[in-house]
Amino acid sequence: MASLHPYEHVYFNALVDTKTPGALGERYAMDYYRLAHRQMLEYLLARYPDDTLRVWPKSRSASILPQKDRNRITFSPSREADFYVRERVNLRHLPDLPVFHGIQAYGSHIAYIFAPNSDAYRRAHRDAHRDVASNGTLLARSDFDIYAHNGALHYLNANCAPLWRNDTVPVFLHITPADPADLPIDSREQGFENRDFHPYTHLAFSDGKCIYKQALPEYPIARISTGVYMKSGLMWRADINLAARAAMQAVYDDIAAGDYGAPIAQSDFDLYLSGNSLAYLKEPCAAGDTDARFFLHIFPADPDGLPAARREFGFANLDFHFTDHGAYAGDICVATRDLPDYPIERIRTGQFVSGEGAIWRVEFAAER
Repeated sequence: MASLHPYEHVYFNALVDTKTPGALGERYAMDYYRLAHRQMLEYLLARYPDDTLRVWPKSRSASILPQKDRNRITFSPSREADFYVRERVNLRHLPDLPVFHGIQAYGSHIAYIFAPNSDAYRRAHRDAHRDVASNGTLLARSDFDIYAHNGALHYLNANCAPLWRNDTVPVFLHITPADPADLPIDSREQGFENRDFHPYTHLAFSDGKCIYKQALPEYPIARISTGVYMKSGLMWRADINLAARAAMQAVYDDIAAGDYGAPIAQSDFDLYLSGNSLAYLKEPCAAGDTDARFFLHIFPADPDGLPAARREFGFANLDFHFTDHGAYAGDICVATRDLPDYPIERIRTGQFVSGEGAIWRVEFAAER
């Protein structure tokens, strides 16, 4: 504790790994009370003795500095600040950005300074954005395009609105493993691991792009649900079915190879029928294209073959959500539905919004 002065509060007992560099920062808030802020501000004041410093976020540590130093510090909105003084920020959530200055204990940073308007910082943002967009795997499109890259989930936006330059906007991130036994014990009742986070740094640069990064667990993942939900309601959401990605990629490859033949119908999505499988394809697939529920009504050649509860309607209802039966394959949306085995006369399908009606619909003969 003496060796860590003036950060004696950053103390861990012998049961915790304090030897491996970075291990504590991966798991713990190293400076919960922001005691390092004073030293960080003093570092900036000493490095730039003649300048007024625009700093984000506001820190109470400034109140204990000499008046002449307090006069040189202006606490500015994040998008205008020259320096970010941050604690409780795990570098594994940031896209390999340069740290302007940092304080360490046990080999882990307890606080950082980023210089978002520096050339190095902007270049790092730009390179990270380009790297993920070029080499990452696109999983979904929404207000942010969601990519998987190097064991992390990346949120990219090429036109980052002022709202997303605000670290108070909460992002929910729910991860469902392929094997429920992989869940942490305290997450098993809800069935997913909650990794909600606040984007502590907006990571935007001069051309308006921004990028967030959130590390993914090492266990195999079946589904990811992420987005922003505020008091006013759901702002955006992306549901990603990783378990279906390989199958949907195979379906797309079969369609591209001609195994499904020509589209049997075309509208917002192209429809392909092969044997007992109906495939939906959209290329390219834009944000929101898969949000609305799909309706799928199967009219049998013999209505008496329908279950008793459906005979008055004359068709079988196989409505579905894209995330249950589809996935992205690059910037392409692909979904499939297995059809009933009985002879089918025609199919009616499309997408609809409850209370508003159909967004698009097609109806076609499917005699088999």
